[in-house]
Amino acid sequence: MVTIYDVAKEAGCSPATVSKAFNNYKSISQKTYKKIMETADKLGYTPNNSARALATKKTWLIGVVLSEELHTGITHPHFSEILQSFNTRIGEYGYDIVFISKRFGNKEESYLEHCLYRGVDGVLLAVGAKFKDEIKSILESDIKCVSVEGIYPNKYTVISDNRMGSFQALEYLYFLGHRKIAHIACPLNSVAGRERYEAYREFLESRGMEFNPKYVVEAEDFTHEAGQKAALQLLQQTFDDFPTAVYVAYDDVAYVSMTTFQEKGFRIPEDISIVGFDNIKISAFTTPPLTTIEQDRMEIGKRAADLLINLIEEKEIDEPYEIRIPTKLIMRNSCSRVAE
Repeated sequence: MVTIYDVAKEAGCSPATVSKAFNNYKSISQKTYKKIMETADKLGYTPNNSARALATKKTWLIGVVLSEELHTGITHPHFSEILQSFNTRIGEYGYDIVFISKRFGNKEESYLEHCLYRGVDGVLLAVGAKFKDEIKSILESDIKCVSVEGIYPNKYTVISDNRMGSFQALEYLYFLGHRKIAHIACPLNSVAGRERYEAYREFLESRGMEFNPKYVVEAEDFTHEAGQKAALQLLQQTFDDFPTAVYVAYDDVAYVSMTTFQEKGFRIPEDISIVGFDNIKISAFTTPPLTTIEQDRMEIGKRAADLLINLIEEKEIDEPYEIRIPTKLIMRNSCSRVAE
């Protein structure tokens, strides 16, 4: 088996320098780091994780806590892309991820107990408000953590700028002449749902437009069924004064709403314009393709990984606790100007 001594001899440096390179110490130059990595690859060196853990007093494991309370989690296109980016970035630092659940084998445990059993060096939190009490023990522990969903006092969160995205969507509809704009909200106990709804209210006020409670419906969760139910409810509430546009706070719900309106005889965008939020992959393939707000999920995952590693390595962080990632309007064919 190839050892670090073999790598050191071939690379022309000390075993200690090789060890520092494998453990991502910043004290060695990029040139030396690159040479060691290329040499290790050429010789077929495989790090011994047990030995590395003993030497560094770290497990090199990052826990990931996901929740399914609103049908979100690893299968959710938003969180899966964030997690993919996070995992790639964490891997560059030499870490692996492990999913943390409340069950371990046949035994039910708390999230904190599972984290302690695994000995994770840090935790990525992607859980909504409903799980706040259950992750309180993690938040109050010494385990380093970063969130990409909930916002917690004195904890770092990397999240999209929901206000910016909402204003981009609504300004676009306003530019097209729409003044009767409805809103189908995400569940309001989620950060995204609450902030996008609040931005909708703020936008109306900023433009001197009256808030009409009949123009607002809250989806129960993020499923297609909830989207269809919300769209039908909006139709029922506004049958005598139908909006010309709808800002939907999540693309999956926007897609289902658009389909539901079409089934009821409305043309998109001739009769009603629709803007979503997320720019998940399906948005480009709906009929018509959905105008939406793009979240930079790759940047969210990358920034969350960098922050967590800096916390673990106790480096100085010159960042606010809430880090907002800019959004972008993606114009497609689900919106049109209001007919004269």
